[in-house]
This record gives sequence, C-alpha cells and structure tokens, in this order.
Amino acid sequence: MDRLRNYRRFIIVMLILIFLVYGLYLLINELGPWGECGRLQRDMENTLSRFKSVRGSDPVKNQLIDDLIADLDYSKLNKRPKLFERFTSEGVKIPLVYINGQGFNVHPINAMNLATEALFYRRNWTEFHDIMSWILRYLEQDGNAFFFNFYFRWEKTSIPWNSSLCQGIAAGYYAISYKKFGDPRFLKAARGLVNSFLIDQKNGGFVTRTPYGKFYLEYSNAPDDLVLNGFMLSLKGLTIYNTLVGNNVSKLLIKDGLDTLHKILPIYDDGEWSLYSPKHGRADENYHRLHIRLLYFLGKWYNDKFLLRYAIKWDSYLTKKSNSELPRARQEYQFWSDLVSELRS
Repeated sequence: MDRLRNYRRFIIVMLILIFLVYGLYLLINELGPWGECGRLQRDMENTLSRFKSVRGSDPVKNQLIDDLIADLDYSKLNKRPKLFERFTSEGVKIPLVYINGQGFNVHPINAMNLATEALFYRRNWTEFHDIMSWILRYLEQDGNAFFFNFYFRWEKTSIPWNSSLCQGIAAGYYAISYKKFGDPRFLKAARGLVNSFLIDQKNGGFVTRTPYGKFYLEYSNAPDDLVLNGFMLSLKGLTIYNTLVGNNVSKLLIKDGLDTLHKILPIYDDGEWSLYSPKHGRADENYHRLHIRLLYFLGKWYNDKFLLRYAIKWDSYLTKKSNSELPRARQEYQFWSDLVSELRS
C-alpha cells in the first residue's frame, strides 16, 4: 500500500510540474521576449532593414515612420496580429495592414478600398476627403509621373513595387476629389498618376508588352502574372478620370487597354469559370463575381457588346451554383454613372 501511495504522489507531483512548466511556457510566449512584443520587435527590425535598402525621400520616410508607429502602438495591446489585419495609430488617418514577419505597413490598395467604402457604402464625403488628403504624403514623383509604392515584400522579393490597380483607381478618385472639393493638389496628383501608365515595368513602372498588347500589371514585381481584376480595375479608374478631367494621354491609355482586353479575354475563360490569371488559374468566387461587375461596367460605359457578352456568359457559369451577380453589377454601374454625371454638372 505504501508503495502504491508513493507512486500516486509521484504521479501527482509530476502532473503539477508539467502544468506549471506548460503555464510558464505560455506566459513567456505571450509576455516575454519571445512573445508578441518580441514578435513585433523582430517585425520592426525587418522594417528598418527593408527601408535601409531604398533611397530616402519625404514620402518614403513618411511610410517608414507610420509603419514603426503602428508596430509600437500595436505592441501595447499584447496580442498576435493576423495577416491583413487593419490597425490605426493615433494621429494617422488610415489603418495600416499587417504582413507576416514584416509588421504593419502602409498599403495603398487598402487605402483605395477604404475610399471606396467611404463613397459607395457610407456616402461619406468627409471621410473620403480625409483619406485622399492623407495619402498624398506617400505619393512619390518620378519625372512627371506619380507613384504609390509598396515597401513590403509580396509575390516577389523586390521592393519597392507598384500596382496598376492602385494607380488607376487613385487617378479616378483624385479626379473625383478635384471636381468635388476644387483642391488643385488633387488634380496634380490625378495627372501624375495617369502619367505613370506611360512607364514600362523594366523602367520602374507597371506596363508590360504582351502578344495581345499592353497589359497593366497589378504587381509590377511579377511581370509574368497577368492578373485580370487588377487590369480591369485600372481601366475603371482611368475611365472615371477620363470622363471628369481627361486628356489625350488618358484616352490613348484606355484605347490601348480595351484593345488588349478584347484580345486577351478568351484566355481567362476555361469554359466553366474565369481565371484569376493564367499563372494562378481559376479565380475564387469573389474574384469571379468581381470580373463580372467590371466587365459589365466597362461594357456599359463604352457600349461594348463584346464585354457585355462576356459579363453575361461568366454570370451564367455562376448561376449554375449560386445567385446572379448582374443585379449588383447594375447597381454599381448606376452609382458611378450617377456620381460622375453629378460632378460633371
């Protein structure tokens, strides 16, 4: 009996020790130098090393400072950030976005998404104005072209990189801002963003040549990845710009883009669904729906029956499994059409 009691005591003591060690391990990982504070400290070191490799300018320094402030402020929360989590530091007008191992970063595409939400979903002109004003601090100049550059690594390792999606939508949104608020800084930004569509990918831009014509890259650091939604979104932004404050440059860019879209679109149709890109294959349902809305927008705006046929065809793939996207496509088109008409008048 004594031996049995001793054995039980031994088991109990060992279990207590195991729980204590495990609890200590969890505590260290949550609060200690290997925990979330330590994680963000390593992210900040990564941020500093990334920015060290690029030539400094005020917009670049603004990104670096805002990135580091966000990391510091978030570390006070003592929790683990998730990929693409948004976080807004005090004094910063837009949330920054968390990228694994690279901390919180200024994300110009996310800023455009926020501006879209402010206009389309909330009809909040003050919020829209604040976003578009704030991100001017990140706008970099290259000759007569302006760029929103990205300083975190994505797709490929090279930084900085830029995106036709962001450049085109921002050009359209700055045209809207200028017509609404009359601030000449907005018109200057819009013009410079449009001029960025004249710079080849090899020279620091995002325009690449394909057998089908010029293609505007969503990821300038991945010229082999012809992402359809980014290309069409850039055409949507250029369309809004051209309708409000356009010039010969924007007209030519739209013509070249639509010519390419006509020739290349069949490549993105596998007979049952649309492709995100030839490299990545099929789009998920959200991107497939986005393709339908963008084809409908461009088709209606330019009275282009070819693009409208593709919008209807791709919607038919969708309705075999789910609800039609065409009602939402019509709603979005009407919103932008009415908004542009109002601003022109």
